[in-house]
Amino acid sequence: STSKKTAEQSLPNKKFDVDNNETKADEKLHRGILIGSLSLVCLIAGSSITMPFQQSRRDALECDTLCWGSMMSTRSTLQLIGSAIIGRMSDSVTFGRKWCLYLGVIACFTGFIISVAFDSLEGMWFSMLPGALMQHNFSVIQALFTDYHDSAASPLHQSASSRAGSAGKLGMCLGLSIMVGPLIGGTIVKSFRQALGFAMFCTFLSGMLVHQLPPPTTLAYKAKKLKTDEKIKRATIVQSMKQFFNVPAARSPACLLLITIRFSMALAFFIYNTIWTVSLKTRFNFGPSDHGKFMSFIGLSYALSQGFVAKRLIQIVGQRRRKYIAMVCCITLGAGRWFAFHTESLICVYCMFFMLVIALGVMNTILTADAGNLAPSSEIGGVFGVLAAVQSGAGMVGPIAGGILANYSKKYDENDSVTAPLFTVVGIYVFVFFLVSFGYDTLTQNTFEDQSQQVKETLLESEKKK
Repeated sequence: STSKKTAEQSLPNKKFDVDNNETKADEKLHRGILIGSLSLVCLIAGSSITMPFQQSRRDALECDTLCWGSMMSTRSTLQLIGSAIIGRMSDSVTFGRKWCLYLGVIACFTGFIISVAFDSLEGMWFSMLPGALMQHNFSVIQALFTDYHDSAASPLHQSASSRAGSAGKLGMCLGLSIMVGPLIGGTIVKSFRQALGFAMFCTFLSGMLVHQLPPPTTLAYKAKKLKTDEKIKRATIVQSMKQFFNVPAARSPACLLLITIRFSMALAFFIYNTIWTVSLKTRFNFGPSDHGKFMSFIGLSYALSQGFVAKRLIQIVGQRRRKYIAMVCCITLGAGRWFAFHTESLICVYCMFFMLVIALGVMNTILTADAGNLAPSSEIGGVFGVLAAVQSGAGMVGPIAGGILANYSKKYDENDSVTAPLFTVVGIYVFVFFLVSFGYDTLTQNTFEDQSQQVKETLLESEKKK
């Protein structure tokens, strides 16, 4: 009887401890999302402050079109390699998310120091390398936000709409950074060296915010650590490398579907971009100031899309019907790009691109939220890294494909260099539309639940061994 009384007395304390842990987990979610978003704002805004001076600097250093194209190809190649490696490093128990974020901040800071120290063409090349290879904080923070949601005690915070809201906040911060950075660089800052000073200060602030990020605690992380502790003594270098690059979730049908969609959309963007800038100059005589205003408008529209429209739209329609939202976004992106290219009214161009950017933001939010459900915490960084890598691969292939298609159009009409690229872009969005309509729901259902069950079984086995 005494033992029963003791057990009954201990029950309220245990319940209080559970409630306290749940509250702490939810507080950690909100605090981590806020600090992570602010860190990304500082990092991207710091880099974008220098954007208004990039063209004049390239002209001063005699970097022609071939030089700039070579730099962009090199950047895309390094981003393709770096995003996959950094994403997998963030999953590692040895490195973790925060160390990868520190690495991205240090890479940006190093690039700015090289730009200050070497005002030459070689310096411009070398300053680009560290950031392209190691600065992938956006995808790492996406994985970190997924960890926070997995650690949350409330089922509401683990829902698809809550994950979409976090992805939307991150996208909104990205859009605001793209809008505010060039605006500050074009109005307040007077020279490239001053812009570099502002950029280094913003990057330092980003690093300080990374230091304040709370660590998430997930079942998948514990399971990964248990497996790592068991294998680390027996593994050879070759075995360690195989384990490092082994991301089973990235080979699942659902993830392969998302990879195909991401690559297709990025490819359409880069093909379209090869003819879009030239058309603005031809139709509306766009200059640097006009381009700056247009980019600020796009940044603001993307921030509105990610921060306000996407989450509310998904909440209204519901998780099961998000496929239809994605299908409407595909139609808007394909048809909108076509009409924006053929109108002679600048107001219509702005209206069309407002709809395009809203659709793009909603589509990216849906894809990011669903990608977070495709893998456990021990693999989610690798998944986001692969998704970023395929977009970098599209950045390598897209401009080349756009140029080939433009030359193909000129064979039939010397004054026409846009028909083939434009038809290709629309055709890609038709392809994505059918991918979403026929395969999206069936492949993305219950994937994460199966993997979560495997993680729990791993933890139970380890407890039995103890």
